[in-house]
Amino acid sequence: MKKLLSLLLTGVLVAGTIAGCGSKSNDHLARIKSAGKITIATEGVWAPFTYHDENTDELVGFDVEVAAAIAEKLGIEAEFQEVAFDGGLTGVSTGTFDMMANGVDVTDDRKNTYDFTDPYAYDHAVVVTLASNDSISSFEDLNGLTTANSAGSTYEAMGIQYGATVKNVDTLGETMTLVQNGTVDATINANTSAQDYFNTTGTTDLKVAAVDPEVTMYAVPLAKGTDNDSLRAAINDAIKALREEGKLSEISIKYFGADITAE
Repeated sequence: MKKLLSLLLTGVLVAGTIAGCGSKSNDHLARIKSAGKITIATEGVWAPFTYHDENTDELVGFDVEVAAAIAEKLGIEAEFQEVAFDGGLTGVSTGTFDMMANGVDVTDDRKNTYDFTDPYAYDHAVVVTLASNDSISSFEDLNGLTTANSAGSTYEAMGIQYGATVKNVDTLGETMTLVQNGTVDATINANTSAQDYFNTTGTTDLKVAAVDPEVTMYAVPLAKGTDNDSLRAAINDAIKALREEGKLSEISIKYFGADITAE
């Protein structure tokens, strides 16, 4: 009887150990901390959110610095992987990347696939046209026209929603060039990115023709599931701390000349 009881107790302990290991392995944050790094998908071609410094070729930008600061708060290294926008989102959902930092805005449609953290920045979508174009003054005016945007972006979806034919391109510069040379009628993009493009290039050929009054919220998308509950909570704590410390505002002013981190 004692021998049987001993075997039973041993079995319980072994089962408990296995269950504990399973629980740990099913926690994304635990795996990330064990690896000592978090893989972050980003385009690297969408200034001033994520791009390469023209002098050093270093990956820089608002989202790059925010993501690096979040990783530092988690006590791990930020490992950036440059990929097309739609590839980044797909990679997050399939587990190729731990998270994405690329001005990913929260939408009802994306909530079906991703669990989002709290927002860390706010913006507005705008329509950019030739400065000489007087026929477009609203999003509704895009019906039957052609726009240029990144595949899988909210701006692509907005173009389709308003009846435009969307030409997919990889970079912000390409979208603006296509508008300038008349290949497309307009582009829908973030107001912050449009203004940065105007300021850095000095172009007077383009203008903001319409502004969406609805606020765009930028947040970190994570794959859906309880596996990411602790990671999402940890990132939310990091965002809160960075906001309270003034770090988010500091990074925003550095890249935008204004604080877009407060709603």
